This record gives sequence, structure tokens and C-alpha cells, in this order.
Amino acid sequence: MTANLIEELKQHTVPEIPLLRTPKTVQILMIRQTHDYTIFRTEETREINVAVTPKSIEDHSQVTRAVFLASKQKAPETREFAATVKEYYRKYRGQTPFTTQYDSLVDQLSKTLKKKDLKTLLEQEILECEIKDSLCRTCPRCTLFGAVVTEREAKIWSRWNIKHRIEYSSAFSLESYDLVTENMTFNAVTESTQLTGQALGTTENIAPLVNFPSIVSINSPTWEELILVIKNLIKTKSYGAEGRTKGDTVNYITGIVFANEEVLTPLEYLLELSQSSLQNVCETTYQIEKKYADLAAFKDAIRLLTPQEVEEFTNYASGLQLTAEFVAKAFTDSLRFAGQVDKRARQTST
Repeated sequence: MTANLIEELKQHTVPEIPLLRTPKTVQILMIRQTHDYTIFRTEETREINVAVTPKSIEDHSQVTRAVFLASKQKAPETREFAATVKEYYRKYRGQTPFTTQYDSLVDQLSKTLKKKDLKTLLEQEILECEIKDSLCRTCPRCTLFGAVVTEREAKIWSRWNIKHRIEYSSAFSLESYDLVTENMTFNAVTESTQLTGQALGTTENIAPLVNFPSIVSINSPTWEELILVIKNLIKTKSYGAEGRTKGDTVNYITGIVFANEEVLTPLEYLLELSQSSLQNVCETTYQIEKKYADLAAFKDAIRLLTPQEVEEFTNYASGLQLTAEFVAKAFTDSLRFAGQVDKRARQTST
């Protein structure tokens, strides 16, 4: 990936997390493909979620599809994202490249908040940050995925919440529901005799190699956040219920759109792909993006990555080493944002 392309794409991100959202939006298009039996359900009936949609963008006859709900996409990805940023915080927090950026901001906030032990408190909050009732509101996970304060005692900040800047939508199977599901029987084995008793029941599973066209949209991302999200999408591979024994799903990034709006939705992406072949899905995705870019409100702000650029950028992001400077920038941005929100909240409450 050329340095010129990197610098060009950085212009479509923000240098720091803004207090107020900007129009800048990055949409990451992908195919989420099951690589094992997987259960996507929310109902107590233990049935797969389904929806009826048109067959394609041109064929309006109805077809029933399996649904990969947005909440079932976000949940494992936010957990993986939290684990990653926490791991690299532990790795670099005592090193000079990290402390040079981060500690200077901590010193400034320490004077503002009148807390001499702020660094220790921040470290404790970050390492103990936990979904959903103990969010620190200071780490990159909280400032990107959002955070709601609970009734617990606030050790550092006043009472305020962070709105998410990463958005998910439900994804629908490219294949029809009747072709992608399979009922599987499960039973129990007596440990001492290794004898199998009668069947306990059945579960409805999505079969392997089922495709779910999906889009993740990020509002006002920094360059570091964008890289971390792409790494996270590639890294996360366990979705759905009963993840201890099934649920392997691989995310194949097929397109990236930089714009001042969300150019297309996952349902539109699905209906367009439904009348095309997946043989050259990146090129097909690029043609779909161009079609919907012509319908956008702010065409002058749109930058579509070509299939080759998508491959180059994805390889660049996945192969990029998270250095102390990179991690420090991500955590410093989050801490600065938290300080700005806290200052505004205190001014509002007085």
C-alpha cells in the first residue's frame, strides 16, 4: 500500500475524537460466512430468526431468509475489541513512547479534576472496564462502541454517557432459509458408563458456508479506530449461541466506502448481490457501490476503494503492528474525549 494512498485515506478520518459527531462516515462491506454449524436466534422457541424479503433488487417475489441480527454481530465484536485494546494497554502502559503522550494529558486532567492519584485511578478503571455495568468511559472501546454509566460510585468522572459511533444492521442470508438450516439432535452421556440416554432435544442450525452480506458503519473515526475495527473484523470468528461448540464465522471484507453519509444499507447490498455471482464478489461490490454513490446526497465527498485498493488496505491494516505510539494515540484520544465530555457535563449541571 503506497504512502500516498495512506495519506489520502487519512483525510477521510478525523485527527481526534470530536465532541460532536461530524458527517464523516466509513462503511465496511463484507460477507459474513459461516464455517461451522451456527445458531442465530433470540426467541425462547429456539428457532432461527427469519425474515421475508424480495428475491432480488429486480425480482420482487418473496423469499424467506435467515437473519443475523445486528445485536448478534455487535456483541462478540465489542468483546473482542475490548480484549484487544486492554491487552495492548497492559503491554505498553509503562513504556516511554506510551507515557510520553498519555501521561502528559493525565497530568493536565489531574489538575483540572483535582485528583492527585488520577493515573492510578485511570489504570484501575481501564483494566476493570467490563460490559455492561462497569464501563470506564475512558478506553477506545467505550468511546467507539458507546458507554452508559451505572449507579456505581464515580471515582473519576461525573455522570454522563457516550453515544456509539459504530453502527450495525441486521444481515440476511444470501441463500433462502429452507436451503441453509438443519435440525440437529443433542443428547447426554453418562460419565461413568459412557452410555447415551434418550435424546434431550433438537436445535435448529445454520449450515456451514452460508453467506450474510453485511455492513459496519463508523461515524467520525480516527485513523487508529479504523485500523482497529478492520483488525477486529478479521479477528472475530465466534458468533451465535452455543459458541463453545459451534459458531465459527469468517468475515471477508469486500468493499470500503468513505463518505459524508451512509451510502447503502445491508438489505440493498443483499438484494443487489442476489442477482449476481459471488465468483468475483469484490468487483461486483464495487459496481454496486458506484450505483448507490450516484444516489447519494453528497457525491463530492465519496471515495470508493477499488477492489485492488480494498485488498491492499485490508492487508495493510491486518499486517500493521500495534506499536506503543499507535496504542498511545488511541488511548490519548479516548482520554481527551472523556475529559471534554466531563467538562461539558459539569458546566451544564452548574
